[in-house]
Order: sequence, then C-alpha cells, then structure tokens
Amino acid sequence: MKLILLLILALVIASGLAYQVHLEPGYALLTYGHVSIETSLAVLLFVTLIIFIGFYFSLRALLTLKRSPKSISRWNQKRKTTRSQKEINKGLINSAEGNWQRSEKLLVKHAEQSDTPLLNYLSAAHAAQSQGAYNRRDEYLFKAGKTLPDQIHAIQLTRAKLQLAAGQFEQALATLQQLRTATPNHPIVLTLLMKTHLQLNEWEALYHLLPSIKNNRKIASQEWLPVEEKVLTQLFSNNLESGQLTLSMIWKALDKKQKLNPRYLIAYTSQLIRTGDNATAEELLIKGLNAQANPDLLARYMQLTIPAEKKQQQLEKWLRKHGASSEFFNALAQLCIEQEHWSKAKSYLDDSISLQPSSLAYLLLGQVQEQLGDPNNEASAHYKTGLELSINANKLNLAPSTSQSS
Repeated sequence: MKLILLLILALVIASGLAYQVHLEPGYALLTYGHVSIETSLAVLLFVTLIIFIGFYFSLRALLTLKRSPKSISRWNQKRKTTRSQKEINKGLINSAEGNWQRSEKLLVKHAEQSDTPLLNYLSAAHAAQSQGAYNRRDEYLFKAGKTLPDQIHAIQLTRAKLQLAAGQFEQALATLQQLRTATPNHPIVLTLLMKTHLQLNEWEALYHLLPSIKNNRKIASQEWLPVEEKVLTQLFSNNLESGQLTLSMIWKALDKKQKLNPRYLIAYTSQLIRTGDNATAEELLIKGLNAQANPDLLARYMQLTIPAEKKQQQLEKWLRKHGASSEFFNALAQLCIEQEHWSKAKSYLDDSISLQPSSLAYLLLGQVQEQLGDPNNEASAHYKTGLELSINANKLNLAPSTSQSS
C-alpha cells in the first residue's frame, strides 16, 4: 500500500515538473574538473527522479534481505507449531479412544514443540500405564518435572493417582506422604491418602487421618462417613489392649450419636464381653436399647451372662417403652423357657406369631407345647410349620444368587 502511494506521489511530482518544463525548458550545465555535461532541465530532473527511485528500492531490498532469516525462522517455527498441535490433538483423541500406543508416541514426539508440554507428558504417562509400562510412565513424569519444575505438585498428584490406579499402594502412600508434608490440608491429597490407607487396611493410620479430613470443608461428608464407620467397626473388632491406641480411648472420643450406633455398640461390647467386662457391656447395651428397639442389639444383650430373671425384667421395660415387637416377644419367650415359665412363654410366642410368623417362634412353641402337655399333637404341627417357614426363607435367600448364576 505504501509503495503504491509512493509511486502515485512520484507520478504527480513528475507530471508537475514535466508541465513546468514544457512551459519553460530551462538549461543545465554540470562540470567536474575538465568534464562538463550540458543538458536540458527536463532531462536532469528525469535522471534525478530515476536515481532517487533506484536508491529507494535498493535500500528496501537490502533491509528485506537483512530481515529475511528472522522472518523465515518465524515462519518455520509457526509451521512446526501448527503441525505439532495437530499431532498433539490426534494423540489426545487416540488416548480418549483407548489407542494407548499411538497416543503415547504422538504425545511424546511433539511434547517439546507443544504450548502445553505438561499435558503431553501427563497424558503420555497415563497411556504408558494403560499398557503396563510403569518405567516409561515414571520417565514421562520425570521429564514433566524437569521441564516444568514449578508444576511439581500437579505432577506428583498425577503420579499418586496413577500409582493408586495401578495397585501400587505402598508407592502411592510414599508419594502422598511427601505431598502432605508440602500441603497438609490439600483436599485431594487427604482424600487420596484416605483411599490408600483403606486399600492397605491401615485402620489406625486412617483413624488418625480422619480428623483432618472431617475438618476440611472442601471434602464432602459423603466421602468420609462410610470410611469412618468401617474404620471404627474394624478397630472395635480388633484387639487393641496395648499400644498408643486402645478401645476405651476410641470409645471415649465418640460423640453421643456415634455411641448409639448399633454397629459400634455391637463391635465394642463384643470385645468387652471377650475380656470379661460384662458390667460395662451391659450398661452400654441398655443405653443403646433404651434409645432404639434394634434386633441386633437385643441379640447381643441376650448373650450377656446375667440372670434370666434380670434380663426378663429389662426386656419387659423395653416392650412397654417401644411397643410390640416379634423379636422382643421371642426373646422373652426364650427367657421364660429358661426359667420353665411355660404358660407365659406360650403367651409371648402367640403374640409374636400374631405379629409376624417365624420359624423360631413356631419351633419354640413346639417345645413349650410338649412341656404343657400335648394331647392333640399340636407340637408336631408347630414343628412342621416352623420347618416349612425355615425352608421357604432359605429359598428366598437363595433365589437372587441362583438367578444371577444362571
């Protein structure tokens, strides 16, 4: 555009001069030493214009030649970058489609020309792991750290995720412990650490980690609540009578709601019963059953080595408190049988069957009927009904597994 304007300007000037010369041709004499040149003013102006234009274009040509290597270099670099980006996109598409070998090759080959080398190396590491090539995976992660040392946290997080996905739990644990030292409250680090300890069945480590997770607002309670329940249940099921962490310490640290959780209560009282501390077990189970009519807690209470009469009195209180329940009626009937209170046992079993017929109730009723006298052979009928209910219940339990296997 500039060249066109310059040519137009030159033509305008030339036309103006030509017209002026036409009106008055003029005369020009050039001398240098013994040499003299005589010409008209028009010729002199024309030659001067030609020399000026030639000088201008020569200067432009020199400047263009001087700048051309840089321009060519920039053009080549742009062409290479564009081509590399296309190949990188192909690599990412292959990765999404599960073509791991092709993806890895493209991503690594063009990593140095990429605008996002971190994405190249991390994606290549994933592709390598998907082929079981853990050494190549680690090599790409190392190159990523060397190329972008300021992104080491993201790289190490990726390393931990890949190690965890590969089942390399010990290695993942070591990586995550380093990350936690650098970023103690990072939610992803804490969550991955929780999953790793869970895979390694490291219940005490999880117990000590959970407070940091629970206090982190960026970690949803849905993520850690099932883990906490499993950890506490496992710890209460283990023998922790010595060491830095004991069952009594864990129990005392629970809140009121947790202390009424049937799973925790059953696991903890089982250990108390095993160690002979029936009194504490009885106290805790009574508190639990005062709050809820839970059949599992009732079954554990029935295992306590305390007099049947005392148990019966307590169960009758719960029956009045919580209302009619076939489980409580059956338990009371068993206690009456133990004390040979046959008529009362029969009354409880009749109430149980009226609420919910069960094989246990009918089998117990058969025993009681035999003790009360059985002129009409009712005991046999009760045993038969109890057996049929038991068989039908087993069939129902087996039905889903049978259909799945077929």
